[in-house]
Order: sequence, then C-alpha cells, then structure tokens
Amino acid sequence: MTTEALVSVIIPTFRRPRRLQEALASVGNQSYSQIEVIVINNGGADMRETIQPFQNTFSRAPELLQLEQACTIGAARNIGIRAAGGDFIAFLDDDDCYRPNHIARLAAALQNDSSAALAYDEALIGIEKIATERDARGVVEATCRLGLPYDYERFRRDDYIVTSTILCRKSACIAAGYFDEDLLFCEDWDFLLKMRNIGKILFVPGEIGVDYSMRLAAQDNSGSVFDSNRRAALDLLAERHHLPPLAPKTFLDVAHDLGCLIEFI
Repeated sequence: MTTEALVSVIIPTFRRPRRLQEALASVGNQSYSQIEVIVINNGGADMRETIQPFQNTFSRAPELLQLEQACTIGAARNIGIRAAGGDFIAFLDDDDCYRPNHIARLAAALQNDSSAALAYDEALIGIEKIATERDARGVVEATCRLGLPYDYERFRRDDYIVTSTILCRKSACIAAGYFDEDLLFCEDWDFLLKMRNIGKILFVPGEIGVDYSMRLAAQDNSGSVFDSNRRAALDLLAERHHLPPLAPKTFLDVAHDLGCLIEFI
C-alpha cells in the first residue's frame, strides 16, 4: 500500500471570510487524508475566527500567516510555498472550491510518475451574477467545463490551466524559481511556463476537480481585468518565454476559443 505524501494546500485570501470558509470546507471534504493548510491573509482583517472551526479538520491544524501589508498574489503564494512542510503543493484561491477526489487523483498521478513536476485536472467555471456584497456568492448563471490535455504549442498561445487545479512537487517549485512576485497579472501562466522546463506536466482527466468562481464585472477577479498593467504583463511573458503576441483573455474566453461548451442555467 502506497503511503500518502503530505500535501500542503496554500490559500491566499483577502477580505472574503465566508468564501474562505467554503474553500476550507472543500479541503476538509477531500478523500485524501494527509493534508496541511496554509492560509496567507494578504493584508486584510484578522481571520483567526474564520479558520477556528477547522482546527481539527485536517491532519494538522491550519496555519494562518498574517501579512501586515498586502502583496501580489505571486508573493503571497511564495510565502506559502516556503512555509509548506509537504512534498506536494496545491493552490486554492479563496473563492474556489475543491471536489472531493481532487487531491487524491493528482497525488496518485505524481506518485506514479517521478519525472512529472506538476499535475492538473478539470475545472467547472461558474459564471456568477454580481452579489450585493464582495464576500457573498452570487447566483450561477452559466457553467463551462475547462480541461484539456497539455500541449506545448497550444500552451504558448493560451493559458488553459486554472491555478486551483494544480498539484506540484515542492522541489519543482523551488527549481522553477517560484512565482514572479513583481507581476500584477499572469503570474500563474509565467509560473507554469517555467515549470514545464523542470519536468512533465500531467493532465488527469475524467472528473471535475475544482469549482472556479468567475464574476466578470465584480472588480475583484483579476482574470477579468484588461488594462495597461495586464497588457504589460502579457508583453513581458511573450518576451521572456519567446511566445507569439498574446491577447488578453479570461479563462472563459480561452474555454470558448478551445471549443468548450458553455451551458446556461
């Protein structure tokens, strides 16, 4: 029987206690048992009461790292990576949720292939109406299932790997040089482009692993912000990784371009 490796789930958060509790509950519902959770409170209000109900949920009590000053999402994730005790690293945004078999399936894929740096699965994009409060979950108007096998050339044009679907080796994160802490946008795509130079990227199909929240006009979802900073980040990625000219897209735009079906509810 294969021993379960410890998985460190890194959750950056900022002023979304209710959504953070939903995210934590989804980690607690995993079929995989060896999990530690590291919450990085990125300059927001005290979250100790928010994580208190989960003290006995995981194989060890969740760790809360409080940042006095907000930093980029890449810098917050790097703090979590450095604090992680697990051999495997998972990322979860505070407004996303895992499905129960997400970690178990990806951990098995990595344990079965020592040459792989990273594994990912499918996400269900939930397109929400704007709620009256930043932290409230809106009504889902439509969904789109996004999950495609990794293709080197396709990935040069579009990022179709949702960050919350990723499980990677901590050693590979270190070898890749972590996330770029100066990028305001596209730090996840940059990270993945570096990771593919470290080892194989595995797609684990068959089940949705993550429910990904998208609020196109909420002003709190960086993936839907198209401004000069995002344009500069895309141009930097194209130069750094020798990519073709890149168009700003949300994950929903990418899914549509790749032929994924959008279903209205």
